[in-house]
Amino acid sequence: MTLRRPVLRSDTRAVSETLGYILVFSVIVMTISMATVFGIGGLEDRQATEQVTNVERAFDVLADNFADISRHDDPSRATEIRLAGGTIRVAEPVTITVGKWNPTNETFVDGATQSVTLQPLEFQSEGGSVVYESGVVFRADRAGSVARSPLPFVVGDDTAAVPVVATAGSSSTAVDGDRTVQVVGERRSPSQPLENRTIRLDDPESEQLLAMQIDSPRADGWAQQLEDDGYRNVSYNESTEQVFAELAVETDGEIRRPETVRLPVTNIRLRFA
Repeated sequence: MTLRRPVLRSDTRAVSETLGYILVFSVIVMTISMATVFGIGGLEDRQATEQVTNVERAFDVLADNFADISRHDDPSRATEIRLAGGTIRVAEPVTITVGKWNPTNETFVDGATQSVTLQPLEFQSEGGSVVYESGVVFRADRAGSVARSPLPFVVGDDTAAVPVVATAGSSSTAVDGDRTVQVVGERRSPSQPLENRTIRLDDPESEQLLAMQIDSPRADGWAQQLEDDGYRNVSYNESTEQVFAELAVETDGEIRRPETVRLPVTNIRLRFA
């Protein structure tokens, strides 16, 4: 009887299990890494955005408080704002001009304009910025700015009113950190009576018209809101950060083009407590 030697056959199961383990482990590690990198980053971005949204709500309250100062002659109002790691400060000056406009040479008529310069209140953080500027709250980031509250301007059949809340303060003062700050607005006496800030067209039949120009880093936000509200001949110059609009509004196909514009001003001094 002849004995046969057992034949050794190749077995790849051990190799396959090892490779499978390595692949599964690699997928798990990669998934955890991606979740850590993108998930935490997205969570931080969401948190920063939510913090700015909370500040925006506080600015809405501040806008209402300053409107009470303007309408009811309140001597002062204070608003609490949680900074949440951001910075609040008095920003660079902004100018609002109204007057007679000559469309032929596209300039304001000499001696027929009134201007007000103010300093907006600005909050900045990694999630963006919120700005209170003459009664309007803006949300801004690198892509531009958007008005988050209605414009206070009124255009009637005979008269247009461009009320301005002229906030001002020390631009060198800034408050930052995770604290809660009180923004105090104190009413100041107007520098000119309203009759001196009223402009009328001498001849309504002439080519001259009433117009408004705003010089502001938020000029794009002003322009978009003016267009949405139906103002005529709105133009935005990005290089000069200016927006121009005729003080005439089109609603349902009808145009209101007044002959008089008034520029009421409420002066408010800002301080942080």
